[in-house]
Amino acid sequence: MPLKSYLAATAVCAAFICAVPGQAQARDTFYMMPYKDVLALPDAQQKLDPAIRMYFGDQVHPEIQTRRGGYFTERKTNSVTKSDEGACRWVALSALIDLQERARQVGANAIVNIVSYYDKRENSDNNRYECHAGNVVAGVTLKGDMVTIK
Repeated sequence: MPLKSYLAATAVCAAFICAVPGQAQARDTFYMMPYKDVLALPDAQQKLDPAIRMYFGDQVHPEIQTRRGGYFTERKTNSVTKSDEGACRWVALSALIDLQERARQVGANAIVNIVSYYDKRENSDNNRYECHAGNVVAGVTLKGDMVTIK
């Protein structure tokens, strides 16, 4: 191969290699999604325990009798075959189930002050949670206080 052709081919390859990483970089799309859509899922009806009540953000709740500690859960799900919204609902349900499992373990009957805690940044909202969706993974992090209420 003549030197000029070799240099031209090398330049084309180098340009292509430099362009590809920009397209392959990870996506991190921020969403604020409604809890009501998660709680309405058929799986939520089957898997969430109504005996362990959940209060989001600063929602009013009955008087706390006993505090049983705080807890946070970071959940991720494969989002390749799901829409961002579908993946966010699914992973948020997983996080809520985990919060309830922790409440059960510590003898709590409620979780109060449930907030988003993505990247250890608190985002309190009574109606919505924070979700981040990428090219292949969606993630939700929630934290709350395990308590016993009347």
